[in-house]
Amino acid sequence: MRLALRRGVLLLVIGGALSACTAPAVSLPLSEPAAAVVDGHTISMKAYQARLEVSRYRDPFSGIKEAMPSPTPAQRLESFTIEQLVREEIVRQEAEKRRVGISDHAVQSRIDALKAKAGPTSFNAALNRNGFTSDSFRAYQRALLTEVALLQTMAKDRAGSAAKELNAGDAFATVAARWSDDSGTSARGGDAGWLRPAEIPEPALATAVQSLAAGGVTGIIPTNRGYVIATVLERRTDQLHLATILVLAPAVDLFSPQGTPPWFTKFIDDRAATLRQAGRIELKVGNRGSG
Repeated sequence: MRLALRRGVLLLVIGGALSACTAPAVSLPLSEPAAAVVDGHTISMKAYQARLEVSRYRDPFSGIKEAMPSPTPAQRLESFTIEQLVREEIVRQEAEKRRVGISDHAVQSRIDALKAKAGPTSFNAALNRNGFTSDSFRAYQRALLTEVALLQTMAKDRAGSAAKELNAGDAFATVAARWSDDSGTSARGGDAGWLRPAEIPEPALATAVQSLAAGGVTGIIPTNRGYVIATVLERRTDQLHLATILVLAPAVDLFSPQGTPPWFTKFIDDRAATLRQAGRIELKVGNRGSG
C-alpha cells in the first residue's frame, strides 16, 4: 500500500516538473493567403499570381478601344484574372456535384499529346511566350478538361431529355426547336436538307442514317461536336433528306469559349449570380477586392 502511494506521489512530482518546463516552440504551417473564396473554397494567391502572369503575356484587352474610361490596365487585368479563376472554380464545383472528375493521368496525357504535336522545343517556347510555368499550364489544362467534361455530361442529359420527348410522341420539329444548338437548322425544325451519306461529316451519324427508313429516328449519337439525334424525312436513291437535333458538346481539341453553347454559359453565369447574391463569393484582389 505504501509502495503504491509513493509511486503515485512520484508520478505527480514528475508530472508537475515536466509541466513547469517551457515547451519548445512548434512552427505551425500558416494558411496560404487567399485571392478569393467561392462558396467556401479558396482560390490561393499563388494560383492567382501564376494566372495573372499569363494574363499579362496574353492581354485580352490589348488593342480594344473603350467607349467609357476603365480602371488602369493593371487593375483591369487583375479583375479579369480573378473573375476567370472564380468561373473555373464554379465549374469545378458543379462538376464535383455530378461526380465528374479529371485524373492526374488525364491531365498528363493531354499535355503529352500537345507536346508531341508541337515538338518539345516549340512546346516549351510556347509556354514561355504565354507566361506559363509547367505548374500553371497543368492547372490551366485541368480547368479546361473539367469544363469540357462538365459540358459533355450536361449535354448528354439534354440530349436524353430530347430523346424522351420524341419517344413520348412529340413532333421532331418541335423538339429540335427546343433543344438543338444548331442555329442554322433549329429554326427550321432541324431540317438539314438533302445530303448524300458521304457528305455527312460525322461518320457515326452517316452510318446510323444510311439504312434508316423514312420517318425513322436514330438514338443519341456521340460525335466530335456533341450529341446528335436524326430523322430521315425522305429518301432518294443516293440522297437523304435529314433533320437533326444537335446538342453541342465539342471534344477538347474543338472547344473554345466562343463556341460554348449559350445554355451552358447561362447556367454558369446564373450560378455565379446566385452565389454573389448570397455573399458566397469573396474577392480579395481586383476592382472588387475587399482587402
